[in-house]
Amino acid sequence: LSSHESGVDAKKRVSIPASFRKALAGEDSVFVWPSMDKACLEGGGARLVAQFERAISRLKPLDPRREALAYAIFGRGRHCKFDEGGRIVLESDLLAHAGVSDRVRFVGLGDRFQLWSPDAHHPRSDELLKLAQASGDLLDPFEDDDRPGGTG
Repeated sequence: LSSHESGVDAKKRVSIPASFRKALAGEDSVFVWPSMDKACLEGGGARLVAQFERAISRLKPLDPRREALAYAIFGRGRHCKFDEGGRIVLESDLLAHAGVSDRVRFVGLGDRFQLWSPDAHHPRSDELLKLAQASGDLLDPFEDDDRPGGTG
């Protein structure tokens, strides 16, 4: 949850926000891949990777879309191991995809996060807020929530 801005040092290291690392429940790495439809990077932990693996494995084995999705996420992504300071190294191709140079904007999205160039994220943020305002009616009543921690 939340959003944070961080610097990218000369060695292409970036500090993952402490709250994001805490949400990864002690994992020692994060999986990062170029977004399929946005000029940003997407990231998450082992649980998210497993969810993608399950969803893709349900597709027919010879369906070319199965291979395309697996390639777009797993084939272009990287496991990035945390160093002692909670930093990861983002390779040049990942940074280029997101247009990131010296600053990066982390945006928490619940089960995943995105990494943006701060300049590119500002217009995206405005766009998403307008869409959210028009989409509030899509949310089901919270009392029907039967997930752990829910009220239902």
